[in-house]
Amino acid sequence: MARPMDFAELLISTFSQLRPIDVLDMAAVAYVIYRVLLLVRGTRAMALINGLIVIVVLIWLTSPLPTLNWLLRHLMLPSVIAVVVIFQPELRMALERLGRARWLGRTFEELGTERWQRVITELADAVADFSHTRTGALIVIERSQRLLEVARTGKALDALFSQELLATIFYPHSPLHDGAVILRGDRIVAAGCVLPHSESPGLSVTTGMRHRAALGVSERTDAVAVVVSEETGNISLAVDGTLSPALEKVQLTERLLRLFESEERPRLFFWRL
Repeated sequence: MARPMDFAELLISTFSQLRPIDVLDMAAVAYVIYRVLLLVRGTRAMALINGLIVIVVLIWLTSPLPTLNWLLRHLMLPSVIAVVVIFQPELRMALERLGRARWLGRTFEELGTERWQRVITELADAVADFSHTRTGALIVIERSQRLLEVARTGKALDALFSQELLATIFYPHSPLHDGAVILRGDRIVAAGCVLPHSESPGLSVTTGMRHRAALGVSERTDAVAVVVSEETGNISLAVDGTLSPALEKVQLTERLLRLFESEERPRLFFWRL
């Protein structure tokens, strides 16, 4: 009589039958699960995920109890629908990031290193002045994705960027000072623009409207937003749905240079979620 196969032999037998495509398949599934967990971490949907796990465990434990098992299994479909409804902002954000993924090369405004450095230096100088005088400001810098719909909400300018022009736009009595400025390369495309506000549930109630708008545009596009608080004079930077608050002028300059210098390096393949 053949002896039962022990665990080690079973493991060796299983792995010996694995094909490269199977390994790739498992790695892809693991990566998707990892990204989903990162997406829901710290959100209200995490509690719902825990509830679904509890239901799955109860379905397995109640298999000898047909009536209760049937009831639990039929609870799964409404739970999945509830996940989609609750996840709506996160799912939309993920799909928008996937839709703007850059597959081939760069499509942003090509200025060259020296011109980008000049624009960023002047921008940092202007923002530092706004911080000193506690002048509220919101500047959005385009990258690969054109903000045509956002620009249409404001006044078209198509003017060469300068520190003086920016100071004029955000002068407290200017009719355009409450909106956002859209910067494309070394040109101000539009001013007084209305940005979509962030729907992230983790935002503090003390987060101002300018900061919510900066986060919103960075969540939905690959643009970079610079914010100056009118109340505190603090400088913040929003990139990819993340807000870096209380930056000094030197820190802002370094981060912007790092962002746009990395954009200038040619890429054959690039995909960011």
